[in-house]
Amino acid sequence: MKKTLITATFLAFLGLHFQSGAFALQTGTGDWNLDYQLGKINERAKADPDGFIQHLSQNYGIPQEEIRQAREKHGLSYGDTYMATALARNNHRRVGDVAAEYEQNQGKGWGVMAMNMGIKPGSPEFKELKAGARGTVDHMKTMAKDKKKQQKQEMGKEREHGPKNKDEGQGKNQGNGKKK
Repeated sequence: MKKTLITATFLAFLGLHFQSGAFALQTGTGDWNLDYQLGKINERAKADPDGFIQHLSQNYGIPQEEIRQAREKHGLSYGDTYMATALARNNHRRVGDVAAEYEQNQGKGWGVMAMNMGIKPGSPEFKELKAGARGTVDHMKTMAKDKKKQQKQEMGKEREHGPKNKDEGQGKNQGNGKKK
């Protein structure tokens, strides 16, 4: 029994290890922490894609439409969109041009892209990429919490004051066949 439990625990750990390794290969920055942050961006941005694009636009001074077009045209994930936007700003290029180059060299990953653009691992620019990804994750987390809080407040107000308009309150007891 003890041996089975140890084996099961080991296999679960091994599965998680390989899953994270496959993820690192998928995003391909060569830095596990940045890859992790890009994965978090992918998760969190799905809940608020417009908020994510708006955040990138404000942070990097690039128009939302340019970011959105690059994402759609090149089929970028949200993490890839972050990388394309950050590298575009760092190199004074258009997001679409960076995304197109990434698409052409996709097998090489973002780490090679960054190095080709003069961003070496450990350099201040690379640290800035990592900090920006972490900041984006934190921003998306805060936005999600604020959205939940706002929804709870609205539900509380609705309970206190009843439905927002007369039509919402009607219909609960309608159609039950009783006449007054």
